[in-house]
Amino acid sequence: MASVRSSAASKRGQRRSRSEEKLIRQEEERKHLEEEELRLASEQLEREILEQKRLEEEERARIAAEDKIRKDNELPELLQILKMNMASVQKLHKNLREATKWQRYMKCDGTPDPTILQEINTFINLAREDPNTDINALLKCGRIILGLLDELQMLLSGTPSDELSEATAAQYLQTTWKLQDLLSNINDKATDILLQKAIDLVDIETGNMQEVVNDENVTLCLWANFNKNPRFKGYDFVNNHVEFELPRPLAMCDIAVRILHTQYDHISCHIPMFQAQQKAFRNDTILIIEEEEEPKPLKVKQTDNNERKDSKPKQDTDSKLAMDEDIKRLRPTRTRSALSSPSRDDLLKNRSPSGERSSGHGMTNLELLHEYPSSETLDESIVDFNQYTPLGGVYYFDVLKLPPQPKIVNGWRIVQLSETGLQPYSYPLESAKESISSLGTIEERDSENHPVQPVGITIKLPPRALFFEQPTPARWDASGVVWRTDGIHHVTFDAETDQLSFKMDTFNIFTLIQRNYVNMPFQSWNIKPVAENEALLTVRSALIIVEIRIKELCQLCPMSIEDNLSHIRGKWMTASSLIICMVNAGLNIFPGAESDKYVTKTVKIKQLEQETYTQMALVASAFAFKCSKWNLNCEHEEIVLQARENLTGEMVSEDSWSLYLLRPERSQNLNMKETDEELTKETNERTEFYSNLYHMMRGQASEAALERILNADHLFFTNVNEILQATKLLSHTL
Repeated sequence: MASVRSSAASKRGQRRSRSEEKLIRQEEERKHLEEEELRLASEQLEREILEQKRLEEEERARIAAEDKIRKDNELPELLQILKMNMASVQKLHKNLREATKWQRYMKCDGTPDPTILQEINTFINLAREDPNTDINALLKCGRIILGLLDELQMLLSGTPSDELSEATAAQYLQTTWKLQDLLSNINDKATDILLQKAIDLVDIETGNMQEVVNDENVTLCLWANFNKNPRFKGYDFVNNHVEFELPRPLAMCDIAVRILHTQYDHISCHIPMFQAQQKAFRNDTILIIEEEEEPKPLKVKQTDNNERKDSKPKQDTDSKLAMDEDIKRLRPTRTRSALSSPSRDDLLKNRSPSGERSSGHGMTNLELLHEYPSSETLDESIVDFNQYTPLGGVYYFDVLKLPPQPKIVNGWRIVQLSETGLQPYSYPLESAKESISSLGTIEERDSENHPVQPVGITIKLPPRALFFEQPTPARWDASGVVWRTDGIHHVTFDAETDQLSFKMDTFNIFTLIQRNYVNMPFQSWNIKPVAENEALLTVRSALIIVEIRIKELCQLCPMSIEDNLSHIRGKWMTASSLIICMVNAGLNIFPGAESDKYVTKTVKIKQLEQETYTQMALVASAFAFKCSKWNLNCEHEEIVLQARENLTGEMVSEDSWSLYLLRPERSQNLNMKETDEELTKETNERTEFYSNLYHMMRGQASEAALERILNADHLFFTNVNEILQATKLLSHTL
């Protein structure tokens, strides 16, 4: 029995062993199959990856080939369109310049032609020798001179270099300086005339003479000391919002105090750095168009290529009236000064050997070439025009010797004649100058026992400038040909009354300066068509909303509330004229070349940014554009903006805007919305790639929009392009 059991057990063991072996073999086969499946799957995945890579490479090659084909087809067309626009605008401007010359030739109002040297020299000599002592006549002569300066400004800035020789430009600039000098002499003559008869104008209440003469360009406040009150501290010209504080040592002197405020600035224009700043707003564009100081000559006959260049416009009455009306429209509102000038070498070559005085401020032509330090090496007290702009004109704050007054002797009025004109009174006094070197703190200077006391001045902010912060007063340094902020102290400002008070070490010429970037960076912007060849640009800056209407001319839109820019708002002018007028009035939304030193900006490839503005301008008659928050999150070689077709000029819903990604190699419509939480650069499946924004907009335009784009006015495009290039919205909006 035992052996039987053992045999059975042995058989069972053998069966288990065979079963285990079978299981092992099955397990090995299963593992082998799994490994084989994994190998095959891995090989399949590798083949799929390789195939995917191949397909992607083929797709990239296809896209690259299509990009090349598009660029080969689209870019030449785009360049041709730009060239045609440039040629058309140049032709229009040339016709306007010819019409302007003819209008000046036919002008019979007695004013000289500032371009004819003999006429202008005769006018200047006669004005200098004019014995007329009527103040109103002098003010009228001043207005005529300002009109002549405007004409020269338009010629210098609006005539292309190939039509304006270096010698002619130098002549115009010399004439400009002579006219500015004449205007300064006329203001001095008006002051002298009033002082010569100051005794007749003495106020009974104060015992002194205080007189005010003004027009739209100048305000002359004059005070003469007859009472000799040792406790006299100063006088307030209440109606003119000007008050001065007289140093105690002058209270007993035969003096007069003049505060002459000119709405124009004929000082800053002689500073090379200021000239460079003004020119930068005209020249920093991707599409170089001739300087635009004229509007679209809708009624001026265009010269055909086959017509003689020297042919004259028709002289019948109707055409002359139409031409006069067009030329009146082109004249820009007077800027404080935006005069162009030849280079330093040109001036050295063309300056007069006699070293003739160039202005009424004692500067010669050679002194005007004083090498202005770069912004990196400027003394901190020297006004840097990359950072500041003078606003509101210039104040001439002078102390003068009181001339001998008429006397009545035995019924005869005896007047002592003098040919010396105005005589400045030296202050600090000679007795005090010796102790200037020992002056201590400002408090010590103001001490009543100290022989040198500062002069005080209080003014209300000028009425033709927009100040967004407390302005900084700057004094004129004639020896260095710069504005400086040192020598000015105890500055206070009353924001409710807009009154600024400060003290200076002596009487001096001064102006007010404001930071260029007070309204930057921008918060948002949009530009939309209002009608065919008409668009409205809205920029929400840090402190104000600016609206510019753009047609063949440009206009700073009026506001619902009054501000200090009524002399600019609602006035049609060229883009370049509007830009400079806005800058010089304190409404600066135009970043300079060194803006990155003073304001936060989004870094973008300059060429891509400039090309985008140009292409936006080409379709601005049919498409609206606005800023995108995603422009801050993309790479510096990418630009993201919103756009949509808009032919009605009405407000559109936020959902109707599309996002566009622009790169140097292509433009694409993104498959996302502005409200999405993440930036995805997937292309909208319903759109195609294009090599540039212009062709993308054209490809998505309706028939009506396409017709507008293809028939866009050349001046409208040029103005939109110039305004966009100057505002730099894509890089200065955060």
